Amino acid sequence: MTVSDEIRTRLSQWCAARVTDEEREQRQVAYTIQGDDVTIVERRPPAFPELGHAWSAVPVARLRKEDGGMWTLFWPVEGGEWRREACGDDPIALLDEAANS
Repeated sequence: MTVSDEIRTRLSQWCAARVTDEEREQRQVAYTIQGDDVTIVERRPPAFPELGHAWSAVPVARLRKEDGGMWTLFWPVEGGEWRREACGDDPIALLDEAANS
């Protein structure tokens, strides 16, 4: 399975809505896709730009498309592990519910 263009568009909109225009130079929310996993990351500019221009990226959530089309939301926990949080048929609704709780 792959992540549809519709979901990619909605993810882009969801990520953009998390950061105000005033914050964009200091913080961004983005996503990456690897197979059926979507990882939401918070990005920050380098603390010392003279040492490099790459922004850091910290994973803040993961969505996984399961067989049958359902999505599972995971939160990061210590040690690089992920904890299963919720399931549903709409990945954006899962992110909204988690962001509002």
